[in-house]
Amino acid sequence: MPITRRILLAAVAVAPLAACAQTPAQTQPGTPTSNAPAPSTSAASTPVVGEVVVYMPGAMAAHSKPIAAAFTETGGTASIEVGHTPVQREQLAKGATPDVWLAANPKDMASASEAGLVVADSVRQLARTKLVIVVAPGNPGGIASVTDLAKPGLKVLLAAETLPIWMTTTKAFEKIEAAHAGFTDGVLANMVSREMGVQPIVTKVTKGEADAGIVFVTDVPADADTVEIPDELNAELALSIATVTAAKNPAGAEAFIEFLTDGAGATLLTDAGYLPPKA
Repeated sequence: MPITRRILLAAVAVAPLAACAQTPAQTQPGTPTSNAPAPSTSAASTPVVGEVVVYMPGAMAAHSKPIAAAFTETGGTASIEVGHTPVQREQLAKGATPDVWLAANPKDMASASEAGLVVADSVRQLARTKLVIVVAPGNPGGIASVTDLAKPGLKVLLAAETLPIWMTTTKAFEKIEAAHAGFTDGVLANMVSREMGVQPIVTKVTKGEADAGIVFVTDVPADADTVEIPDELNAELALSIATVTAAKNPAGAEAFIEFLTDGAGATLLTDAGYLPPKA
């Protein structure tokens, strides 16, 4: 994997001045001696990655540890802080200095780029994910399709209104509402709580504390019960990545971005169910 920062260790052998029978010759400072060999240019180069501090959205919380573990294979370490994209955007504006920022809201990344908080030409589309319905074990609510979420009497969990998961959910609701009038009001009537993230929804529903919740397909454990949302009614979340302008390790940031977009990290995301970015 290409690493842009390298330390070249050049060994320069300097032969001592030959003994002279007469008065020792005087050498001016900085003047090379005639018998000193030229510096070597063939010494091995050692990649330098070091620790890379990464801000990652809650939408990717389930994959932060596998990503960090895989990154160690490059010779570096990733210190990942998971949080909400809007909050992390504000932290950058207030002087936070992670090396890399992964955003779950294209608008937040665009505004950060315009404000100079991230390096504009480093911004890359990373991946996409879409929505799915996670249901309680055994599906006691009898949910067979997304429209069933509006059936009276169900206990449904939704995300807080400030989060990317809810913004994505509202896009899907608009599509469903167009074909099934009253759907949105029905689901909101069934809502028992708003959760601060995808993982709390997954955890509570899989424990049977609610009948269903809307989450990202990439955040659902393989053994959880789910109901798919058809693509024509679904909505996607686009994830992007960039080097933070105030990064303390910009070379390490570049290495991490390459790892996650073109290296082993990209394979990890694909295996986790993420879709490639749109052209």
